[in-house]
Amino acid sequence: MLKNIASHLPYFSSVAKNLSFSVAAAELSISQSAISYQIKSLETKLGVKLFIRGKGSKVALSCKGNKLYLEYALLERNFNQVLRDSLLHHDSTVINITAPIDFGVKRLTPLLSSFETDGLRINLDLSDDIVELKKGQFDFSIRNNTDEPELEYLPLVAVKNHLFCSKDYADKHNLYVFKDLTDTHRLIVRNAVKSRSWDSLFERYNKSFQAHENKQVINNSFAIQQALLVDAGIGILSDYFIEQLPSKKLHIFADPISSTQLYLAYQPSYIANRWAALIKNKITNNVNVNVKK
Repeated sequence: MLKNIASHLPYFSSVAKNLSFSVAAAELSISQSAISYQIKSLETKLGVKLFIRGKGSKVALSCKGNKLYLEYALLERNFNQVLRDSLLHHDSTVINITAPIDFGVKRLTPLLSSFETDGLRINLDLSDDIVELKKGQFDFSIRNNTDEPELEYLPLVAVKNHLFCSKDYADKHNLYVFKDLTDTHRLIVRNAVKSRSWDSLFERYNKSFQAHENKQVINNSFAIQQALLVDAGIGILSDYFIEQLPSKKLHIFADPISSTQLYLAYQPSYIANRWAALIKNKITNNVNVNVKK
């Protein structure tokens, strides 16, 4: 079956990726009629409709077309990776990783040169948005959930979180334990409505995070860190934000905060499994070094 349709698949992949016959034709430097012929031939051989044509130039993948595209995209990615690994004049393999901004800056970027020493050059995309890995351009994704089906999820690290404020803020407001929190105390939060860590902390003392009126929203952890250091309130941040701060200027609350489990998500293959093991080893060793410090 594969040998009968293999020649059509690159054309199918381009249309599926762009959801446009005209864009795919331009990408492949052929006429639109030529690419339409390739798709029609593929649909005839398979006996199924791969695309749903809408009004004008709008195109959508059918259910079976979507399945074929996902499988072909994985096959193409793995095959290209094997080729890159096989070429002797290449000194390193290039992979694309998406990761949360905080973790990427604090834990991944310091390791980039070390990865390259081991033959792995990483293009890093830092975003707190979860991308659909099977449809994206990324080889690996570091995320805190396992929601996307048919991926391999390799546990990386459990990032510790802490509730803290500046020592001056604690002294000025006489706030050293969370149970004494009142509406006079300001929370520096990323989201004023919902937070797993804040919700859990408030519930422990039969309080409501949503009902606490004194909040300031800052949707960036680096900015939250700076706000806390200038006595703006109390907040929750991961341990890598406070590990290098002067401990004498901080008040870290004893209340335990749930850790954030991170996973390395990827589409399993021989090549991907090999690089995943290296990525995990590098990251976990780096975390252990920082913990010992």
